Amino acid sequence: MTRPRFQIRCIRVFFVSSISRWIIEYCVLERYNTYLLQNTKFHSSGVSHQSSFAFCLIIGFASSSTMWKWWFYCILLHVSLSTSRRTALDTPFNILFLRAFRDWTFDVFGRTGTEERFLRIARNANKIQETIPDYVPFPCNVTGRTSKSYYYIFLIFILLVILVIFSTYFYEKYIHEFNPNLVGYALGDSLTTHQASQLNVAETGAESEDMPFMAEVLVKKIKNDPRIDLQKHWKFISIMIGANDFCTEICWVSSPWSILEKHKADLLQVLRTLRDNLPRTFVALIQPPNLKALVDTRKGRSSFNCFIMTDFECSCLFGLSFRRFRPMYYDIMRRFTVVAQPVLTEAQIPLASDGYTDMTYLSTDCFHITQKSNAYYASSLWNNLLEPVGTKMTKWHKPFDNFHCPTPERPYLATILNSM
Repeated sequence: MTRPRFQIRCIRVFFVSSISRWIIEYCVLERYNTYLLQNTKFHSSGVSHQSSFAFCLIIGFASSSTMWKWWFYCILLHVSLSTSRRTALDTPFNILFLRAFRDWTFDVFGRTGTEERFLRIARNANKIQETIPDYVPFPCNVTGRTSKSYYYIFLIFILLVILVIFSTYFYEKYIHEFNPNLVGYALGDSLTTHQASQLNVAETGAESEDMPFMAEVLVKKIKNDPRIDLQKHWKFISIMIGANDFCTEICWVSSPWSILEKHKADLLQVLRTLRDNLPRTFVALIQPPNLKALVDTRKGRSSFNCFIMTDFECSCLFGLSFRRFRPMYYDIMRRFTVVAQPVLTEAQIPLASDGYTDMTYLSTDCFHITQKSNAYYASSLWNNLLEPVGTKMTKWHKPFDNFHCPTPERPYLATILNSM
């Protein structure tokens, strides 16, 4: 089981950056906004202009009798959806209490992928892909593709919650066509403490430093799973991490460039853990999403809901106090990780007919993506897995457009060795 921690850092970033920014932009003169941006000494160590913050906070609470609901909702969300790093807060009582709290919030807000009321809202908002009729055949020939000597165990180790829907769509709809004996993927909306999550140890809000512990949890789960023959069965593990390092961490470290070395060290530790404990394992490293494209979605779209939620969930890029550092952060992102499956490197949110972002590809919080976007991603990642190293696509495409299939000459997932 993963051990949750409280998102103290996220709450701090939100109160220092997001609340003050909302109050400044919506409740105070634009002139004061400009003055604050140009003269207040915000910097990456996390020190803020306390007097300005206190002044704005008082105005903000006085200006709206309903704002407390936003504060309560946002704090509730980030406390209940905490990640898996061990801290001093991991006492038995705290873990028991927080897990019960997470289960409650998940039951109230979280089953968006299975409950009809949520699905109906998503369909009406055009956030779900077009349904493919059952009579449409799978585009690849799957006859004789399953190994007779052993079956593959496909495991999911995706470290961003935006891919929970993708995991079900991708593994069940695509890979299951080749081998119905696959096990390990999440069986629906679930937390990592739920049985339905199976071998999915992904936690929302996770950062690179969470990976080593999560890898240990995954190894333990695999070794204790009676369905898995550790020496005989093949394992597929996909890792996608990094967006939260830029959204909630990079603006609070003394040297933003240190994020790169820290990420490298954590990733190497994870790969060593998997190598030393899991024979017959294929590890797919997936490039983090293009966060610059996410920032660009705000252009031409004025939405209070998007404003408050993106400021909360990605304060380092959307927060007023850190906006001037964006060019440096973008430069660091370009050097962030080894590109093994680069499908998201140049992915862009499609535009609507008015030339601005098509918001049907973004969820209600304007930060995570919808099922329709996940379908784009799933189809493109499938192609990435089959494309030889050095020729992999870096943009996503519509589902089943130019859909790749294994061939007699290349009946396997691409690696460095078999791409030569």
